[in-house]
Amino acid sequence: MEGIESLWDPGSRALLEELGVGDGRRCLEVGAGGGSLVEWMAERGAMVLAIDIDTRFIEPLASDAIEVRHVDIRTDPLPSGEFDVVHARLVLEHLTERRQILDRLVAALRPGGWLVIEDYDWTGFGFEDADPQFDHVTEAVFGLMQQAGFEPRYGRRVVADMAAAGLADVRGEGRALVIDSRSPGFDFFRLSFESVRDAVVDAGLLSREDADAAAARFAEDRRVLTPMMMAGIGRRTKPVGG
Repeated sequence: MEGIESLWDPGSRALLEELGVGDGRRCLEVGAGGGSLVEWMAERGAMVLAIDIDTRFIEPLASDAIEVRHVDIRTDPLPSGEFDVVHARLVLEHLTERRQILDRLVAALRPGGWLVIEDYDWTGFGFEDADPQFDHVTEAVFGLMQQAGFEPRYGRRVVADMAAAGLADVRGEGRALVIDSRSPGFDFFRLSFESVRDAVVDAGLLSREDADAAAARFAEDRRVLTPMMMAGIGRRTKPVGG
């Protein structure tokens, strides 16, 4: 979690700061994870509802400014028409019901409120030197994850989905980084591979030899091109119930 936060929090904070997250603003953080953005919002004077299906890491943050709730956004109710800003990062790409969930997040906004959705487009991910074998490994991992509903290139569709949801002033931007093995983010990608390595092999999507070769590459001092973090931003104009 710290690796993800170190990579992407600066860009997320810049987007949210531009939208006026601060004193008196009511914010919803969806999939709050380790809570770094929740803390940052509260430090700026916002009132934050932090929700996640696993609240272990954010429960210690509960305070007068931060409310923590265990919420499954696929099924559990959300407050309606309450928030000035709703933010979700690396959440919708994992959920097959992402389009319906997006409508629910829009409904949680006050008229004039802003929705910010950030998800990956993994198209450009890989080591800095072209490696077809590693590209094959990446696609095998995605193949396994897609069986559970993961969409590795949802980031390129998020802006269109937000426009289809009826938001106004919809825009998008992307950011990617080149990191080396000393970056906390590098360990995130390495450990993510290790966590699914055996399952991918057992599913017949990857040979043991190719999996071992990929693990060896992650053990080297190399640079990685991260996936593109795509952000969609849009504003609710319809009144509550409209």
